[in-house]
Amino acid sequence: MKKTILAILVCTAVLVACGGGGGSESLNNSGTNKPSGGQSGNTSALDKDQEPGYESPDLSRPAGSKPIGTITRPTQVVSLSDSAKTALNSGNPSTLSDKDAGDLLEYARGLAWTLRDRQTQTIANIYGNPAPALQLNHSNGSRPILVIKNSLATPLISSDNGTGMAAVAQVGNGRALAYGADLIAMLAGTTQEQQHLPFFSRALNWLLTGNADTALPKSLNFATASYNGSTVKTLLARLGSSANAVSCAIEDPANTCWKSLDLLVFGRETTDNPALGALIRTYLEAGKPVIYMQTNTYPKYRISDGGEKVLNAMGMSSGDNFNGHYFSAAESYSVSATRTAKEALATADQFAPLLALLELLKRNDLQLELANSFAPDEIDKQHAILKALQENGNNIFNESDREIYRSLVLWADWYRTQINYGGTLSASGDSDVFLRTYASDSWLWFNRSSTSIPPNGAGDYMPAAAANIAVTRDYETIEVTLPQSSGITLIGRAAIPGKVLNIQVQDAAGSSSLSLQTNYLRVSGKPLTDKVYARPRRPHSFLLPLAMGGDNTFVSPFGGPLMLAYSGATPGSVVKLRIKGSAKYAHFDFTRNPSQAELDEATAAVARADFGWQTAKFTGGEVQQTIGNAKKALGDMTPEQYVLGRLKRVLFDSNHFANGYDNMPMSDQASALCTALGWTCTGALHKPPSVQHFVGWIATCGFMCSGNPSDANAPIEDGWGAAHELGHNTVQRVMTIAPNGNGCKTECNNNILAFATMMRKAVILGQPAQNKNDYVQLYQAIVDNRKTGLSGEAQRADMEARTWAKGAENQAPLRVVHFQIAFQYSKLRIGETQPSMERTLEFLQLLTKGDRLVAKAWDPANKAKYGMGRFPDNKISNEDLFYVLSSRIIGYDMRKHFAMLGIPLSDNALGSIADLKLPLAPLSYYALASGKTDLLSTGQWLDLETGTPAFPF
Repeated sequence: MKKTILAILVCTAVLVACGGGGGSESLNNSGTNKPSGGQSGNTSALDKDQEPGYESPDLSRPAGSKPIGTITRPTQVVSLSDSAKTALNSGNPSTLSDKDAGDLLEYARGLAWTLRDRQTQTIANIYGNPAPALQLNHSNGSRPILVIKNSLATPLISSDNGTGMAAVAQVGNGRALAYGADLIAMLAGTTQEQQHLPFFSRALNWLLTGNADTALPKSLNFATASYNGSTVKTLLARLGSSANAVSCAIEDPANTCWKSLDLLVFGRETTDNPALGALIRTYLEAGKPVIYMQTNTYPKYRISDGGEKVLNAMGMSSGDNFNGHYFSAAESYSVSATRTAKEALATADQFAPLLALLELLKRNDLQLELANSFAPDEIDKQHAILKALQENGNNIFNESDREIYRSLVLWADWYRTQINYGGTLSASGDSDVFLRTYASDSWLWFNRSSTSIPPNGAGDYMPAAAANIAVTRDYETIEVTLPQSSGITLIGRAAIPGKVLNIQVQDAAGSSSLSLQTNYLRVSGKPLTDKVYARPRRPHSFLLPLAMGGDNTFVSPFGGPLMLAYSGATPGSVVKLRIKGSAKYAHFDFTRNPSQAELDEATAAVARADFGWQTAKFTGGEVQQTIGNAKKALGDMTPEQYVLGRLKRVLFDSNHFANGYDNMPMSDQASALCTALGWTCTGALHKPPSVQHFVGWIATCGFMCSGNPSDANAPIEDGWGAAHELGHNTVQRVMTIAPNGNGCKTECNNNILAFATMMRKAVILGQPAQNKNDYVQLYQAIVDNRKTGLSGEAQRADMEARTWAKGAENQAPLRVVHFQIAFQYSKLRIGETQPSMERTLEFLQLLTKGDRLVAKAWDPANKAKYGMGRFPDNKISNEDLFYVLSSRIIGYDMRKHFAMLGIPLSDNALGSIADLKLPLAPLSYYALASGKTDLLSTGQWLDLETGTPAFPF
């Protein structure tokens, strides 16, 4: 029976010649295609221009994906040369020959076949023939179970959208089973998911005996960590086994009682310790069966560090440790009744696509439509596995079960020395060269002592000259101030392509984790769709977790500015790193008062242009841009003029001032007003939310794209574009005024901050931007509204229809509204005859501080200080919030202005301000001519209390 189901699995998983005597894989080795680039061994049976095959529904490729080609079983074991064996152990590719590179691919292919046979036989055995019912629902309180070491772990159950729900692992002589929900507790009961009991019983049989068809032992000893032993005992009794719960601290590395156990069960709150992962591996390699259950205690969508380490030791992960499936659709954590055994079994065939890809990489005659080929997807899958392994702290060159990935990485190193970016290299060009370049760019490993580099540089990411930059031979101490509790920040040193770095953490300053990487990028081009393959598909490194003791080794084939990622830190703390093998480059750090010599050194590096990047760092912001963009941005300016005068003073300071952040000072009168109102306007509540990063190289979308980092197809400057994107990332809700769902929302609210920045730039640099805030159009709407003869609510509703209701169709007049109210602050509270830039932005500063106070420092006992005396809580509409805060800040009841501008207000808002007995603000309008909206001194007040005078410009 086992032989039959395995034959079904293999024949459905890969289109091969299945017939006579239960044969599985085709051994057709009659192909005559010549090997490429030193590739040796048998050639592929895949015909030119064809990729027939099946749809491979593995974890990263759900059903319905692109078909793969036929694959052939290796006929002999590759004998590696001494140089290839040495490279496999050391990670140093420098002595590899062309033949070694070909042999390494064949070696990887043989390993993949062995793993494939073992895993598919295991899953076929567990499923049985016929397979038990497969329907299952873990609920949204569960977590995924993802395979991160596919040489150890195999997906057992995948949800309807391909997300892992359960997996098994085979480590040494041991076996492991993990579920993303507490199936033991469910099945020990009598109601929940009982249809799954037959399948779970087979999985348990396999776990304990190695064969799903063999019954459980009649008696066994077990112990648990973070799991209820009586629940295990109940289920095992239901399945016919008398189980004895042993008191044994199986999470404690010092325990010895584990040796007498027949089963070890772990839950999600397993106590963490540094040796836990190694302890689990010890159990497995000694042949002990291990179970992990995602127990459903509050908060059930989380997992402890200890629980994750248990999974990692099995070659698994539960993914992001925030929400699990809490917000996921049911298809992410359930299996429908229509799932067939054929579909489920194909999921376990993790290595068929890789085997097909390895055969393609040997070819020199491919003519593929790569956009419709499985091959780039499979390269991406292996890339993602390598990334996950490294960022989880693994080192494939120190792990016996990762030889397949060592082989791929070393082949990628060998091929990298043949790559020339640009020119005719493209997805529409030579398929062989493209595919090998794409694979070499993807199969990267950074925590070792050697790698290869592309001989002519990495396109516009890094020039070839960078490889010749001298690096330090002795350790130097680098102090890095951490501006937040978590984030990423430049350290002021560079990794040079191909040159090894040694990093020691001298003082972690209490941070819970530290990692190193090059650059902080969201995009680096799209080789599959770009006209030219102009640069490495991902030139920036993965995150390298830094061990707190001893040396950490790092090397990059492409280099880049070094950055420290951190978490669990105290803002303002200083991490000390000892680094050897790095270089200085065009980096301007104004967070640490650089000397003139340091500025001159960085300026000279810009002029040399031998390193691909220029970076800048200051409070609240960091900039990375290519050296070419840096030259354009600096022009004739000094670094102080550019970084401090433009980026910091104009771009960031203006935004932070308008957002009321505590790094920007308040005037004496603003501070006095906060005191009078009882508002807490300084302190941690008003700290900038995060350091904003900008990248000047390639935009994720359009010309410039918001996010963190924000990126642009241009230099990073103090113009409208960067101010607009920074506004996206910092805008507060009080800027979003959209009565009845229409009005100033995204792409309008952030522009209020951008206009404030341009207004400030016009004053401090004398460079008005001729912004398109339409004071004329808003005023004309007021005039037309008054001509209707309407009054009261009808008149207000008519004005709303003329302005806010048009929303995205006509945002220009809507962006004026906040400034008109700000001008009233200048006039009524401050007494200015003409609004000044300083007082206009001061109003926005106070408004956004009030926004945060209402959200985070609500005081029900003294809510009138925010103008919200009649509100039962701080759940208030944006329109009401704008009104009550404005009235409190200005010291006048602004209801007439809000009605004139068409903004609806609730009875609670109007009543709350009426209770304060503030005088009604008289109606007026500050007129500014088109093209002079940054020049406030050119405007004129219009009295609208008794009439509607003509617009003066």
